[in-house]
Amino acid sequence: MLRDFYEWQNWEGIMHNVLCFLIFYSIYLFIVNKRERTITNILLFTIIISIDTLIHQGINIRNNKPTNYI
Repeated sequence: MLRDFYEWQNWEGIMHNVLCFLIFYSIYLFIVNKRERTITNILLFTIIISIDTLIHQGINIRNNKPTNYI
């Protein structure tokens, strides 16, 4: 049951929208608040994006779904 929740097919679309919002929000904060442009915040942003990508790719590999770049 828990596996079905995490591998629900609609998560892909939801996570793409959340990831898009996160990227735009982070870029907005970096532009507006010049004091927030520290290497720590930029590295944290990069790590969050990479972890999300790895989780997404791991689920695709386990479900034997090829990566589809449209």
